[in-house]
Amino acid sequence: MQKTILIATLSGLALPLFTTQAEDKIDFESQIWPMIENSCLKCHRAPYEDERGRTRRPKADLVVSTKEGLMAGGEDGEVIVPGKPEDSPFLQMTLLPLSDDEHMPPEDKADQWTDEEKKLMEEWIKQGADFGDWEEAEIEEE
Repeated sequence: MQKTILIATLSGLALPLFTTQAEDKIDFESQIWPMIENSCLKCHRAPYEDERGRTRRPKADLVVSTKEGLMAGGEDGEVIVPGKPEDSPFLQMTLLPLSDDEHMPPEDKADQWTDEEKKLMEEWIKQGADFGDWEEAEIEEE
């Protein structure tokens, strides 16, 4: 969508001053999910049985492999607050110094998000954290 900024002239005519593109809507499945899958899924997926037959549970009871899990949050409550990136621990923990015990993902456990990826997550949350048609990831068994 384009927005045109108009300026009135002395004769009463409105002339376009400049045109801007409205912020493109971020697509969860193609833009956000790959970041989560790459950096969060290993530790925060639904309970599953590992190769030794042990049941593995998600760290902090946070399941990121489903929309329901992401919106429910974990043991400390919600992690994504639509429209409020500053109140969304899922993003805020990535912004902490790498040496902070609360920083996610932990150093050397998964790939860190780039500054551009953090900005993308922030914008997605600002836009309302819309998942589109995405409900759940297809996860291959280990």
